[in-house]
Amino acid sequence: MDSSFGLVRSAESPRASLSTVSYESAIALANNAKDSAEMQHSGASLSTRERAIVLLMGHGLTNKMIARQLSIAPETVKSHAKRIFLKLTVQTRAQAVYRASALGFI
Repeated sequence: MDSSFGLVRSAESPRASLSTVSYESAIALANNAKDSAEMQHSGASLSTRERAIVLLMGHGLTNKMIARQLSIAPETVKSHAKRIFLKLTVQTRAQAVYRASALGFI
């Protein structure tokens, strides 16, 4: 087990090993954002749920996998993702993860 991210490694596939990131781990990491002044200066802000979702995106999880992890509908994840993209002014998941990380959200 990789304790730094709460991941359980599996011999199957890399994507399968990432699906075990817990919601609590995602929230804890999202809440450990850098400086709140830096976040406010950026003009963007993400809710706790949006930060958890972008963090799980960064671990390579699909919308369906994120939905299972957070016990919500895949359509809800898709709605959150659209809002994340708008707030961070990005077009791809990779850009969203990079920007959220650069702004200290994750």
